[in-house]
Amino acid sequence: MGRTLKHAVVIGASLGGLCAARVLSDAADAVTLYERDELPAGPAQRAAVPQGRHVHLLMARGAQEFESLFPGLLDDMVAAGVPILENRPDCIHFGAAGHVLGTQHRLQDEFTAYVPSRPHLEWQIRRRVLALPNVTVLRASVDEPVFDGQRVTGVRVDGATVDADLVVDATGRGTRLPVWLEQWGFQRPREDTVDVGIGYASHRLRLPEGLVAEKVVVAGASREQPLGLGMLYYEDDTWTMTTFGTGKIAPPQDFDGMVKLAAEILPAHIGDALEHAEPLGEVALHKYPTSRWRRYDKLDRFPDGIVPFGDAVASFNPTFGQGMTMTSIQAAHLRRALQEPGESLAKTFAEATAKSTYPVWTMNAIGDLTMHRAQGAMPWWYRPVGNLFDQFLGAAESDPVLAEWFLRRFSLLDSLYMVPSAKLVGRTIRHNMRAWTAERREKVRSRRSRETAASVPARSA
Repeated sequence: MGRTLKHAVVIGASLGGLCAARVLSDAADAVTLYERDELPAGPAQRAAVPQGRHVHLLMARGAQEFESLFPGLLDDMVAAGVPILENRPDCIHFGAAGHVLGTQHRLQDEFTAYVPSRPHLEWQIRRRVLALPNVTVLRASVDEPVFDGQRVTGVRVDGATVDADLVVDATGRGTRLPVWLEQWGFQRPREDTVDVGIGYASHRLRLPEGLVAEKVVVAGASREQPLGLGMLYYEDDTWTMTTFGTGKIAPPQDFDGMVKLAAEILPAHIGDALEHAEPLGEVALHKYPTSRWRRYDKLDRFPDGIVPFGDAVASFNPTFGQGMTMTSIQAAHLRRALQEPGESLAKTFAEATAKSTYPVWTMNAIGDLTMHRAQGAMPWWYRPVGNLFDQFLGAAESDPVLAEWFLRRFSLLDSLYMVPSAKLVGRTIRHNMRAWTAERREKVRSRRSRETAASVPARSA
């Protein structure tokens, strides 16, 4: 027997708030979602979501989770023109930490993913939430939750009190919940941070048909190259190209500079195609200084009646493209927590969220701190793990088994833990040893060839 609520309130109608409202609609008689900004009727950019102008990748796991919340979503997206990242070698160019993985090989069917723009995905989900009979979306600003000394009992909206059995804080990275907790006599959550220093520059563009077969093009930053690029083909027959810099290195600030970077770090046919691109609109700039995980799971005391959700709990380095998928996984945690009576809802949800956040956060932190010039606390074992993973990615460049394992784990499909088995580690070592031996032999052969050539007397004229 799950929990039953008379009225639930969600603060914030971005992707996280919409997912929370959908989950709560199964447990509450009524759900009210408050959003201070005007919500567009169609798939348009929102001022409250500045990151929406940059490339967003919906991982295969995220597509599965969203489909479970909103049946029919994927088919409707395809009908609206959203491209599918099909199980074909020519659909993707994927570079990670300076390595281009072996995506020339066919991947398994389960890897099939979808490529909606962020505004389109939000619109598809928003219209489904708006259609729910017990969900009301209101344009209003929530002043603060109401705390009676024991639990949160509602919210104040424009000075008026609205009662609620549960309040979900989906206000994103700018959440004020830590401040409210302190005002109510609770501790603030510990915050784990990594100063990634990401700067973005994005531009929409149109390419002549047939020049680029790939739907997703990714060239991640590396130790040697602090700049990276993502280029995705979206539902309106346009592309979005996002260049980014890590470790506070600024990306190109204009379209010509972005095209020049693409020519340097992408395959030649893509760089050549961009020479024929038609830029649309203006460059959109954005900064993401810090990845942040608020450790609500570590608090000894937490008030009943309120739950932080989405980026209000953890915001990940967006260059890894996992944010929307991690939000969908949190929605599944909230659904399960609502079905488990007895234990504190906030505690159950926080612990489940921490378990799924830890492996993804840790691997991202290792990558950022050891390869992307980020700043932050770094345990001693991060560097050797980062070096080992660099070796793994090097082998995955030409080993399809290793490449597929990485892409499936990176897409959060098989497991959230990106820890290769002993068998895969052995395969990596053997692969790299063979490559090293072949390289040594080639160097010896070349040296001997040069020595032989030098020892042969020149013919007299």
